[in-house]
Amino acid sequence: MKTLKKFLFIPIVMGIALSVFMACNDDNDTKDVLLTLSSYEESVKIGDVVSVQLSLSNPEKFSQVLIKKSISGKEVSSYKKELNVADEVFPYTFTEEVVSGDEDGIVVYSFYGLDPNGFIADASDLVLTVDLAELPLLLKYDWQLVQQTIQGEDFATPDLKDDLYRFNPDLTFEMDWGTILSTAQLETLNACCAWDVDRTGEKVDSLYMIKYNIFQPNTPMITKYRVVKLADREMVLESRQDLSALGPEFSTDEIVTETYSPVSKTDDFTPYRGQNPDSYFVEACNPGTYK
Repeated sequence: MKTLKKFLFIPIVMGIALSVFMACNDDNDTKDVLLTLSSYEESVKIGDVVSVQLSLSNPEKFSQVLIKKSISGKEVSSYKKELNVADEVFPYTFTEEVVSGDEDGIVVYSFYGLDPNGFIADASDLVLTVDLAELPLLLKYDWQLVQQTIQGEDFATPDLKDDLYRFNPDLTFEMDWGTILSTAQLETLNACCAWDVDRTGEKVDSLYMIKYNIFQPNTPMITKYRVVKLADREMVLESRQDLSALGPEFSTDEIVTETYSPVSKTDDFTPYRGQNPDSYFVEACNPGTYK
């Protein structure tokens, strides 16, 4: 008899537990969404104006909407907006310009709907991924070669992939050779001078790099690159070069495609690493005059 009661008791307990669990799920499923945005994620550029609609399904449940801004999880203490619900018309149009500095990380605008007691009744986030325009992207980072393709084959040797290129706002151009030099150390024979671009609006069409050979300090060596891509943390350059000296299989007009990755700038960057920079001063170098 005791055994029978035991077996009857177990299904009853399980049934009660299941009912409670389903009731909790029903409560979660029917929870009201009180604060909504017309968009929750956007890809933007510096200078763009973001505009989203903020809606409250039951405005009477809110006294205020507090808007805060963070970049990569760090709150921007100087930014704060407070909307008194009674004084606004909803949907409310939130607008904000994407400014310099926003490109440093993921930008999040958080909207907190506060009830009359100051507690959060509901909240939503607007997440902005900020893409740099091409020229600011070029200037923001140092650039490191990852691939050099000629006739379908990668010719990027360790000494080339060890170099860092820096394009300065004053149109001067610098290189850190890193710790690996080519066998003949040919890179040590060239002084970096300048860079420049051809643009159509915001798009960079061509990039120029100007160097001087230390034995011909009055004759600039200008390499013009077609910019295939300068976005999404990648720069792809294409040039035409005379590579006939490398062997009969190479022509005087070979297409060379180079792919670079951005590297965050640091104080460790050392122009002409291992050499005296003063030895590479070229009096004829005049940035901004080579196009």
